[in-house]
Amino acid sequence: MAFTVLCSFVLAFYVVIWFFNSLFKSCMHYPYYAFLEGTGLKIGVFNFSWTTTAFNRSLYRWSKNLTRLLRKWFTCGYLFTVWLFLPFSLWILLTFIFEHFYETIQINSMPEIRGVLPGVNIPTSDFWVYLLAIGMSSIFHELGHALAAAQEDVQLIAVGVYVFTIIPIAFVQLNTEHLNSLAITKRLRIYCAGVWHNVVMAFMAMLLFFSAPILFNIAYQTDVGVKVVDFTEDSPLKEARGFNVGDVVTSINGCDIKNANDWSYCLHIAHDRYGICTSAEFIAQNDEIMMETVKENDVVECCRKDNLYSFCFEYMEPKVVIDSVLPGQYSCLKPRDMVKNKLAKCTESNGYSCPRSMHCLKPSLNNHTYLIIIERKDDNAVLYLGLPHDLYETVIIDQYFPRISLMSFFSPSHLEKLLRYIFIFSMGIAFLNVVPCYGTDGHHIAKSLIQTLAKYLNKNGDFVTFFTVFTVVVGTGVTIPILIYLFYKEIFVGN
Repeated sequence: MAFTVLCSFVLAFYVVIWFFNSLFKSCMHYPYYAFLEGTGLKIGVFNFSWTTTAFNRSLYRWSKNLTRLLRKWFTCGYLFTVWLFLPFSLWILLTFIFEHFYETIQINSMPEIRGVLPGVNIPTSDFWVYLLAIGMSSIFHELGHALAAAQEDVQLIAVGVYVFTIIPIAFVQLNTEHLNSLAITKRLRIYCAGVWHNVVMAFMAMLLFFSAPILFNIAYQTDVGVKVVDFTEDSPLKEARGFNVGDVVTSINGCDIKNANDWSYCLHIAHDRYGICTSAEFIAQNDEIMMETVKENDVVECCRKDNLYSFCFEYMEPKVVIDSVLPGQYSCLKPRDMVKNKLAKCTESNGYSCPRSMHCLKPSLNNHTYLIIIERKDDNAVLYLGLPHDLYETVIIDQYFPRISLMSFFSPSHLEKLLRYIFIFSMGIAFLNVVPCYGTDGHHIAKSLIQTLAKYLNKNGDFVTFFTVFTVVVGTGVTIPILIYLFYKEIFVGN
């Protein structure tokens, strides 16, 4: 639903832009064209761009003032991109193809590749962070090209920003004749500079992300739990019997939570089935089992249908226990009363064993439903019947607790979110620009490498043309369908 609303908003925005653009072109022809030319604006179908020469002199001056440092910097970038990142990206691409299109091959060590869309797998509340992160990543990418070109005395014609639907893309316009007249190594420094800048930016974002708890330790306290700060609109846990804003979560199904990493880990292992150790005395006093149990959809129901607070539990402890009962017997109990004092779990890995005079009772649920027990500080536990994924996607938490109330207006988690998106988009832009796909840096990098090979093998221009076209056609023919598949999967399959 959120993605549909976002698409509707984008469509309405461009319809309005198109209407006024057409109106001004017909009614105010010369003044409007003068305005567009003076501001550098261009408006198209689902896109617009802004171009300026205002930064040309500053970029050239910066480059010349740091000549020695930048020359070494971009040489490192060229070597890293060609010898490490390009082979790594091609390996990722081939591995993805083999894993998804050949079922007999399973490669578990491959990093996950997903399409990233606001309203689909990014909350719509993160829309502005999404735009800021992708804008910063794109600008830093093009800054690398501009500084590297200025180092080699290539004329910088203009810089600008191109927006396609909601995706901002920075760009630089270079003098093509100057660029093509350079030696191959110098050209590669310029072509690889953008990818190099994105990889460095991603590394710095990751470093700052993991250093944030230490950097903000003076003003914020961590490792005391996670605080519930908000919910998504469709969250099933924001009702009266769910969470309150400000609740401090300390554990999930007995898994202790001290920070955001623990929150993610505990929700991941919440998929493990478990039982609750319950005393025989409690069972005898509180069992509300019906005379006859009913089995519906492979789930045993032993409680009355109008009993909203009790679950049917199955006895799971081993037969060797002296005071045990046989597996397959059931009791109808209130889980909130069972965990009122403390949750004591029994799992399959330990043989569903419990202390003497206690029984291991596992909730009788289907394979797609889990009983999740979330303990809060200074409040009763929240019991949720559903999927752990629902908590992860719909409950917004924060691991930072301000030491003084003055700092409560800002949380380092906002910075962490931005850094996380910067890492994702910087690595994504670097990956897409190093693969030999038409119109990307990878296209020019591949051509330069083929020219180097032709020079070494003493081949003519036909060799360079043929293998450049072949490489780019193959790269484009593989990359574009994969991108379409990834976004289709997120929009239509993932939902």
